[in-house]
Amino acid sequence: MLKKETSQQYWNVRSKLFADYYKKPNLFDKIFRKAIYQRAAVAQSVINEVDDATILDIGSGPGLNAITWLKNSHAKSLTGIDFAPEMVNYAREMAEKEHLDTRAEFIEDDFMNYDFGETKFDVAVASGVFDYVENPQALADRAASLTKYAFIASWPKNGLRMALRRFRYTCPVYHYTEEQVKNILSKSGFTQIKMAVNTAVGIITIAIK
Repeated sequence: MLKKETSQQYWNVRSKLFADYYKKPNLFDKIFRKAIYQRAAVAQSVINEVDDATILDIGSGPGLNAITWLKNSHAKSLTGIDFAPEMVNYAREMAEKEHLDTRAEFIEDDFMNYDFGETKFDVAVASGVFDYVENPQALADRAASLTKYAFIASWPKNGLRMALRRFRYTCPVYHYTEEQVKNILSKSGFTQIKMAVNTAVGIITIAIK
């Protein structure tokens, strides 16, 4: 039987593995992990709609998405936050290597507890985050309170892929229906909710304030 871990413990030792999904995708990744590239592309399209956007990357992981968004936009700044120290270290090193450390800041902390002060962001993104959140309403509410324009998020559905993840992963994972997603985002105060991608394995939403 696999030893159970928290999401923080699970991802803290997998920073390079997760980064390689983006940097060195193999055929399996391109076919079965297609959603991770789709959600990054959806976020990029929204970021590009906003002049000099300020971005909040919730659960920023190894920072590959963040670096890509900054390199392919005129975004003013990006703040990434993740509770896994090794993920944050990897992201900081990537930003420095790409000479983007003046536009990108990566914080090691719990998004739900970190004090952002009076700062709000044009665009907030939570890619691959709700998969591991026990209380999705609280996270969506928190994201809404920090968002000025749009919140992009991904939501896995139940099915064969989710069953395989539950078998393989040593941390809890969660799934959602389209109705649940709409209810969560509506209760958080978003007035427009668009299903940018809706497949058998998951949903990617764009929620507008």
